[in-house]
Formats: sequence, C-alpha cells, structure tokens
Amino acid sequence: MTSLESYFGAVPDPRAANATHRLGDLIVMMIAASLCGASNATEFSLFAQERKQALSRLIEYEVAPSHDTFSRLLRLLDPEAFGQAFAAFAAGFARACQEVVSLDGKALRRAYEKGLAASPPLTVSAFAAEARLCLAAVSPGDGENEVEAAVEVVELVKV
Repeated sequence: MTSLESYFGAVPDPRAANATHRLGDLIVMMIAASLCGASNATEFSLFAQERKQALSRLIEYEVAPSHDTFSRLLRLLDPEAFGQAFAAFAAGFARACQEVVSLDGKALRRAYEKGLAASPPLTVSAFAAEARLCLAAVSPGDGENEVEAAVEVVELVKV
C-alpha cells in the first residue's frame, strides 16, 4: 500500500493557516484511533496522547491534539472529498491485505419509520474478515434494492 499522504493529500484543509497540526497527521490519528475502536473527538485525542509511541512510526508530533481540534476538523472537513479519499484508502487497504472481502446485506431491525415496519432500512457492506474492517457500506436509495447497493459497494472497493 502506498503512503497515506497519497490517499488523503487531495483533501482540502479547511482550517486557518496557523493550524498547529498537519491535516494528514490528524487524519492518520483519527483512522488509527477508529481502527482501535474510538468513535468521537474525545477518544481520538486520548488515543493520540496514549499511543504516541506507536503513532511515531507513522507521524511526528510534539503534543497530542485536543478534542476541540478533532471536533473542529470534523465539522469543517468536506465530507465528499474525505469520503472519496477514504474509499480509495479502503480499496488500497483491501488490495494490500489480499484477502477475501465479504459482501453482506442487513436489514436494520427496529430502525424503521412508524408505519413502515414491513420495510426496514437496508445496508450492504464489504467486510475484510481477516483485517476486521468494514471497507465500504451503502444503503439503497429510494426505488433501489440490495443488489443495486451491492454493485455500488463493489465499485467503491474496486477504486
């Protein structure tokens, strides 16, 4: 797999010019923390503080970013640009793992709107079992079914 910079370098930095941490470093911290179970800005910050030695193999930083830094970045980051970059990263990760990627469709139980219990929302995901990582997930739009969503997931992973 090529460097993370090649995947996320095209994501525009929405922060002010005097930002302390590089955008790429923050993204690496968030991805690593997410792979270890973190799911919010506070957990990203704690991960960056506690795992500085492990992260130093990928990036360099003096002081871990605060939860406010991560929170602000997540609010300002362009979701389309980040989504495209992350899809390319996930596809590269899948190729690097060289493992079987499973496609799975699930109905989200008890997530339906009132009166639509017979048609709960669906999600189709591509899952790398050995790496224990969901590479892509798509919910079918109006008038689409699981097969069409599965094709979209395959296209995302194929990038």
